[in-house]
Amino acid sequence: MGRAAGLFQKAVELEVTEFLGRGGFGEVWKCEAPGGLFKAIKFVYGNLNSLDIEGASLKVRDIQGIALSLGPGSFTGLRIGVSTVKGLAYALKIPVVGVSTLEALSGNVPYCSSIICPLLDARKKEVYAAFFLGDGSGRVTRKSEDWVLSPEELCRRITGKTLFLGNGIEVYAEVLQKNLGFLASFAPPELSLPRALNVARLSLPKFQKGQTLDLFSFTPIYIRRSEAEIHYEAKEKN
Repeated sequence: MGRAAGLFQKAVELEVTEFLGRGGFGEVWKCEAPGGLFKAIKFVYGNLNSLDIEGASLKVRDIQGIALSLGPGSFTGLRIGVSTVKGLAYALKIPVVGVSTLEALSGNVPYCSSIICPLLDARKKEVYAAFFLGDGSGRVTRKSEDWVLSPEELCRRITGKTLFLGNGIEVYAEVLQKNLGFLASFAPPELSLPRALNVARLSLPKFQKGQTLDLFSFTPIYIRRSEAEIHYEAKEKN
């Protein structure tokens, strides 16, 4: 990955369909699947021959690797995203690195000095969550695996001051506040979306160490089984 650092600094953040503004690393868009997700894919494939990132002309042949967030999250969104990346990587003959969406989300608050808990709504009255610890100087360390659990069970695992961020706050902030009181604090809404820049930053050491994914076998991080799998298993038992 001779130019990995250079490409890392040119990360584009596309969260698709609605233009929200321009940040230090590119244009920021809001994604609302399914229409927005397909529009994102169309944008990527439609601009492969000439990507203009922060005024730097980056040709498709300059791309030496692709980093993506593997989940947890929407099953459909993850599958489409992974399939898109696999197609691009296969065609361009370049490696792929994946990172946890929750870990990428924790990177939105790197200077937090308490426990960081990214929280994503998993539906079915559950959340995707994990614990990370900030050292106050910009470094964030993982302190747990990724979980899918009820917000009440998550609260039982918390013993100190914790900063929550992610779309799970919109649904469960009241539950968290009721169970945790002063131990719970909440990041502002603008920090609730994973950023492509964080995915790129977390992927860089993996690229440098050769910790790439097998293009034909890697899958998203689902954590729990899909409805289709559950229904199929129930049908088989009957």
